[in-house]
Amino acid sequence: MSILRNLATGATVLVSVVGMSALTGPAQAEPVGQASASPASARAGCSASWKNAVGIPARWKTIRDNTCSVFGSRTYKAVYEWKADRGRPCVQVLGFVNGRDKWVDAGCGRSGVIRNVPWGNVAANKTIKIKGASLVKWR
Repeated sequence: MSILRNLATGATVLVSVVGMSALTGPAQAEPVGQASASPASARAGCSASWKNAVGIPARWKTIRDNTCSVFGSRTYKAVYEWKADRGRPCVQVLGFVNGRDKWVDAGCGRSGVIRNVPWGNVAANKTIKIKGASLVKWR
C-alpha cells in the first residue's frame, strides 16, 4: 500500500510542477534603461472596456475591476477615466508608491480623466472609490 501512496504522491507533485511552469512561462528581461511603456493588460485590451458602478450619498464605495490585472513596470503610470450617467460623484483612484497603496484624488464631476497615477512595478487590479449618489461608467 505504501508503494501506491508514494507513486500517487510523486505523480501529484509532478503534475503540480508542470502546471505551474506552464503558467509562469519563460522570463524575459528588459534592456537596462528601457522600461515597458504600457503594462501587459493594456496591450491585451483590458483597459478599453467600461465598467459600471453605483455611488452612495455621503459615503465612499470601493469598486475593483476584477476582469483583468495591470502588470506594471518600474516607470508605468496608470490612467483612469470615468463618466457619470447620473449625479456628480467624487472619485479617488488606486495607485502605488514604493509598492504600497496610495489613493489619489481624481476630483468631482460628471466626467474626468486622471493620468500619471503612480503604479510602478506592481501587479494589481485597478480600483476606484466613488462618493455621492451616482451611476458611473469607468475604465
